[in-house]
This record gives sequence, C-alpha cells and structure tokens, in this order.
Amino acid sequence: GSPKAVNKALMKAEDDRDKFLLVTTGHQGEPDALLPRIASGRTPFNVKKGDNVIFSAPIIPNPTNAANRHILESKLKANGARIYANAHVSGHAGREDHRDFLRMLKPKHIIPAHGELEMLVAYGELAEEEGYRIGNNIHILRNAQAQVFNGH
Repeated sequence: GSPKAVNKALMKAEDDRDKFLLVTTGHQGEPDALLPRIASGRTPFNVKKGDNVIFSAPIIPNPTNAANRHILESKLKANGARIYANAHVSGHAGREDHRDFLRMLKPKHIIPAHGELEMLVAYGELAEEEGYRIGNNIHILRNAQAQVFNGH
C-alpha cells in the first residue's frame, strides 16, 4: 500500500495493539523497509517493552545485510522487544501448514501474496476448502492493486 495507507493502518494497530499481528518487510534491516522504520520511530507504531519480534527468514549473507540486521536488532532490543531469530524452518510452508495457519488465525479476508498467479489461485482454492469464497472473502490481487474492505 501507499505510505499514507500503511501509516493509517499502523495508527490503528498502535491504538488497539492486542488485536493486531504485524507482518512486515525488512528482516535484513533494509533502512527503508517497514520493520526498520518502525524500530527507528519513523512510523505511528512504536515498539514497546514486551513486544515480540520473530525473524522467520535468514539474511542473505553479506557484510551490508549483517550490519543492517545488527543495527535493527539493537534498536528493537533498546525499545524493549524480545527477538526470536532464525525461526525459519524451510524455504516455504507446505499446503497443510497453510491450512493450519488459516484455521488458527481465522482471518476475515484472505489475500494470497508473493507468487505467480497459479500459486495465488492455488492458495485461494485451499482457502475455499476451508469455507472461504473467491470474490467474497478471498481476493486475488495483482501487484500494487489495493483492496478496500469498508469496515467488514
């Protein structure tokens, strides 16, 4: 989404922290990605004591990434966050892992992301098996396409 839309969502999350789980970009500490911006105080959402930050992917090994990640973790810890690094198990979750994820979280809407169209559609089909409906609460979007929910 646009920076304005992201900040609006982060304001809502900040105001009602117990109801949100943030999934962000920036695990390598890339300065303009969302997690480093949050850690640096450049967003309406603030890291607080007791927050948990889970890094589920390793950095791409090079000196710049290692340095950026160190800076990011230092900022998060300074704000009181607990870091869980290297929670990554494999390259990608399997189909049944995704099914478990849907059953645990029970999202109101599903927007498959990060893959070729056939992969997004396959995720939508999995969600249909769990009772969701394409066009109702499963939304297959193109890159940079937005979905408006109107409070539902």
